[in-house]
Amino acid sequence: MGLRDRRANLRHGTYSTAVVLPAKVKKGKTSTLAANRLILIDPRGEIDEDDLLSFLENHVEPIFWPWLAERRKMSNPKTY
Repeated sequence: MGLRDRRANLRHGTYSTAVVLPAKVKKGKTSTLAANRLILIDPRGEIDEDDLLSFLENHVEPIFWPWLAERRKMSNPKTY
């Protein structure tokens, strides 16, 4: 299905930071991305960046942060 990995943030030029895509991911000539706190990347460049941003803002971000807060609360229950 998917793949999970942790990558270093590499300094690239004066103002940018780069992340190297894993070798197992099929890539195109360019990649498109949408970003805020999370980054959604189409490594094949087949999805328009405006569509990715809309999907990130309307579907991923609103669901992810409450899910993460609940997960953190469950993993650190207070004992009385």
